[in-house]
Amino acid sequence: MFPFPASFRAAALLLALVPALLGADQAPAAPKATNAVRVLNGFRYEPLVSGDIPEPVALRFSPDGRLWFTGRRGNIWAYDFQTKSHSEVAKLNVCWEPIPGGEANERGLHGIDFDPDFLRNGFIYVHYAPWAPTNATAWSNRVSRFTVKNPAKATGIVDGSEKILLTIPSLRGFHQGGALEIHPKDGHLYVTAGDNNVSSDTEKFWNDPTNPPQVLAALQGKVLRIARDGSIPKDNPFVGRADAHPAVYTYGHRNPYSLNIDPKTGTVYVGEIGYDRPVDWEEVNRLQPGANYGWPRCMGTNSATFGNVPCPLPDAVPPWIAYNHDNEGKNAGGNATSGPLYRSTGKPGDFPKEFHGGMFYADYVRRWIRFARTDASGNVEKTEPFARGFVGGILAMTEGPDGALYFVEYGGWFTGAPSDRLARIVVDR
Repeated sequence: MFPFPASFRAAALLLALVPALLGADQAPAAPKATNAVRVLNGFRYEPLVSGDIPEPVALRFSPDGRLWFTGRRGNIWAYDFQTKSHSEVAKLNVCWEPIPGGEANERGLHGIDFDPDFLRNGFIYVHYAPWAPTNATAWSNRVSRFTVKNPAKATGIVDGSEKILLTIPSLRGFHQGGALEIHPKDGHLYVTAGDNNVSSDTEKFWNDPTNPPQVLAALQGKVLRIARDGSIPKDNPFVGRADAHPAVYTYGHRNPYSLNIDPKTGTVYVGEIGYDRPVDWEEVNRLQPGANYGWPRCMGTNSATFGNVPCPLPDAVPPWIAYNHDNEGKNAGGNATSGPLYRSTGKPGDFPKEFHGGMFYADYVRRWIRFARTDASGNVEKTEPFARGFVGGILAMTEGPDGALYFVEYGGWFTGAPSDRLARIVVDR
């Protein structure tokens, strides 16, 4: 579920990090707390909650007017803009590892979203790893629907209201994916699932045709699409194929940890966490139904994962945004987080027009946010620095109804930290 074993790598270009392989990851050398966040002129960084929110990982605006956000340990909090305070709405019983370096470090709670009719039915959808004995045969990730009490100002979850919509096998505690979002146009749930592979074994499995990301019958290494009742949409790209699971929407993913859907066009984007060498890449992918994104045989700008040759898969789709780990032969690290396609809200807090229609994306390891400018066809023309110097790494971002950019910063190493934050960037007027 978590990106960290793929991302706490290397001496970072902007942070001093230690190269590591899965199973031997080390915490990053965090920037000093005195470091100030530096944003583009005309904008201002505002922490909303600092500390007391251990391991924040995802966020979503609720129809009840609050900003809900989740923690890996199972917490669901809500930030109230009127009281300028947060409270715990619920806590799920999840499988999570409290000691850094453990097998289950990437498991826990991640994605959350709200039913379009939430204020009437109280339905929320979450992507989490349910508690289970430390036994690989019992481990899984789960997409479930819960009903909350009093949706107008939810204060808890109705006991016994869980409806399991999808169970994703997870035989290893690595690369869990975990993002979830309801498509604003078709109303279906889009869910990311990591490959469960161990990075140090990549050279062993990269060309194995039975490795899950390239196997359509497997749910790992995929973006999945299901209806809100757990059924399979009839127009999913692989419905009717005997060799494919009908929930598969796209395949060939490593650890698609973040997911964002453009409300105007309906285009789906995922942040894809790369492998661990100087030659490797971080990606943001623009999804096409049924498309193959190449992993584990290919990576980045469609090169073979090993051999320094072109990608051997003729149908592999190149990334929408990609940036390299190489820093003069050393590993600069990386951990891409996709963000929102910025759209005007019509509110006074809207960012200037030059940001409309482009994407904000972040890097957890390098602790910056960049902006990708796009052309009329939605292709990236160039990317530019927007903010840097965060004390915690950014794992999820969303545009608020007020036009501000909201995000969670994860400051620990599979532990809670004072630098765990809910924050935003606003126009500085």
